[in-house]
Amino acid sequence: MSTSAAKKPSTIRLIGLETRPYHWLLAGIVLTAISGMRYNVALAGWIGSVPWLIYLRHTDGWKSRLVFAGVLQVAAFLAVLKIVTEPLPWFFALMFSVPSAVMSAVLYVLFEWLRRRAGDRWGLAIFPALVIVSEWASSGFSEMGSWGALAYTQIDNLALMQTTSLFGLSGVTGLLGLTSAIIAVALAEPDARWWRRPAAVLAAVIFLAHGWGVFRLFQPLEGPIVRIGTVVSDLRLGPDAPPDDAELARATNTLFERTEIAAERGADLIVWNEGATSVDADDEAALLERGHQLARLHDVDIIMAYVVPREGMEQFENKFTWMTPEGGIEDYLKHHPVPGEGSIKGDAPFVAHDRPYGRAAGAICYDYDFPSIGLQHARLGVDLAVVPSSDWEGIDPYHTEMAAVRGIEGGFAVARSVRHATSAVFDAHGVARGRARDREGVHVMVTAVPVEGQRTLYSMTGDLLPLLAGLVVLSGGVIAFRRRNN
Repeated sequence: MSTSAAKKPSTIRLIGLETRPYHWLLAGIVLTAISGMRYNVALAGWIGSVPWLIYLRHTDGWKSRLVFAGVLQVAAFLAVLKIVTEPLPWFFALMFSVPSAVMSAVLYVLFEWLRRRAGDRWGLAIFPALVIVSEWASSGFSEMGSWGALAYTQIDNLALMQTTSLFGLSGVTGLLGLTSAIIAVALAEPDARWWRRPAAVLAAVIFLAHGWGVFRLFQPLEGPIVRIGTVVSDLRLGPDAPPDDAELARATNTLFERTEIAAERGADLIVWNEGATSVDADDEAALLERGHQLARLHDVDIIMAYVVPREGMEQFENKFTWMTPEGGIEDYLKHHPVPGEGSIKGDAPFVAHDRPYGRAAGAICYDYDFPSIGLQHARLGVDLAVVPSSDWEGIDPYHTEMAAVRGIEGGFAVARSVRHATSAVFDAHGVARGRARDREGVHVMVTAVPVEGQRTLYSMTGDLLPLLAGLVVLSGGVIAFRRRNN
């Protein structure tokens, strides 16, 4: 077992191959860049940490750590750059890659310090625990939300993602982190036997997780069938080129025409995209009355998502009004504006509404990148969450699929109406019952989906796994300090 902090060689010999430290840095860049977000190679999520762990294991000194942190910045930048498309400038990637890479560098360096003192056996537990804790902290205490979560590299593996109904994202993240940790030890200590038992246990757990996920996916969802309409506006909003009055009137009229089409197709509930139109504060009541008349005429609920400028488009209310045939029952302001967005932050408690089609609640776009909001919805007993949204090409359909995970975690259907990207309606298992791409000219979609909330283990226990992971890290730290003093 290699726990010594002695000077390391300039070459790294593993399983009969002689390599240099920079080879592992290059491998780390490649695996990080291709895992997650667009052009995701799911396999890279399972092994992506291995090169970083090998490099830190076989190097020493503050210079090597600075090099590591710099290379990690490059890798994170390339990963985020994949989602930067028009209208975003390239340097937008730095807003997310810099804090993400700093946090990751601290995590890896801390892990290696603990591993060398506590030993490899403790290291196998500490590494996935650290990853779980860091992602939980990012989701709960930063405005990055769950972006960059290791679990999302497996977002297309619906069988595995069913485990989020048990442990949230942390369950999948823990499996991926432990896989990388075991592979790193196996490469470094090929003649050792002790790691083979944990590897066998891990393989069995991964097999069982997939088997259970397949079983869950084949369980029928027997809730009432609800027809949900997603309606996307032609309006393009932005501080640089706000629409003139004539353009705004045309776009708003088209929006209502499409809403009526969805109603005539039998929708029980219609969801506009985020910021589907813009209205001055003095004219807001008239817009809502127009929506009320349409809702009453067709006996349908309409989630009217729009913006109310306060200082041009530099600052605005980003909201929806939940309109029913009886009138408006909720005014909701976006709780988590994207960093740099001019939305006025909402802070009202989340509420659920008992409607003829089920118990429902809502949020807006980036809000659903925060698992805590989906958890709140689940604990309100919702059958359905509606999420007016607006994306760009670089995060399509990845961002919509992220929202579907909130439904798997909490056991409810999710309807996401999206400008510039893919609108979708998902059942409680995360299966897409309908998709429509705005950029392909599909502005109205009506989808039938079973709607009946399911109690999940995660909705009852919440973030228990990050708490347990924190205890593992704390215990590993105590062991490390004791052995250091000895």
